Amino acid sequence: MTISVRATGTYLSGTANLTPAIPAGATSGDMMLCVYGTKPYSDAPTINNGWTSLGSATDGTVAAGVDSGSMQTRIFYKEHTGTESDPTVTNTTNNSSTALIIVFQRTEAGWAAMVGAGGGDNTAGAAFSVTMGSDVGHTAGDMVVGGAAFRSDAAVPTNGNGMTIAGTTLGAYVWPAAHASTSGGDMGMTIGHIPVNSGTSTGAPVFSCNLAAAHTGSAFFARLREVASFVFNNTLPLMGAG
Repeated sequence: MTISVRATGTYLSGTANLTPAIPAGATSGDMMLCVYGTKPYSDAPTINNGWTSLGSATDGTVAAGVDSGSMQTRIFYKEHTGTESDPTVTNTTNNSSTALIIVFQRTEAGWAAMVGAGGGDNTAGAAFSVTMGSDVGHTAGDMVVGGAAFRSDAAVPTNGNGMTIAGTTLGAYVWPAAHASTSGGDMGMTIGHIPVNSGTSTGAPVFSCNLAAAHTGSAFFARLREVASFVFNNTLPLMGAG
């Protein structure tokens, strides 16, 4: 089983609703992930066109301001139907937000149920590190995808981006690029993905990176997994059944 990137979109930032573009090349059966960072931490963004929120994480309860405020990182997802329009994320109390869509392709029959976890680093420092809130279960063939949102446009990763998951051997962590937004109260963001090459997880993933300036933020990651066959209505078809 092999999961790989089909296409990567471009960062979109603003202080109002965002409509990130589904990258060209996405097709039926692909899994689309919209990684979204925003402040204030307490907002409840919604999305249209049949997308689903996997969950979110924050790094505290600090009110939004210029180069300050706790960050919310969230992932929305949807399996491509073959005909898609770009989704709009509606955020009613938006101070500053950034989004990007990454599309993944599979080689097996379908996708397993999506699961994810996140956490925050509320200690301002150039060494950013987040231990996800739980071990959602990772094994060989999985792809781990997500991002981190930082409270300032000065807080962009420089190097040291990566993830560790106890009990597994991981491939290279790939990130399209860091992004700095001067919209509203400013923010930074990084998004990436890493394959699980072998092993089975025995602890929650840890994401870490070095920042250009000391700041706080949050991270949220999703686990993608293929399945070789479908099970309908929780029952398997009988052999020889007509």
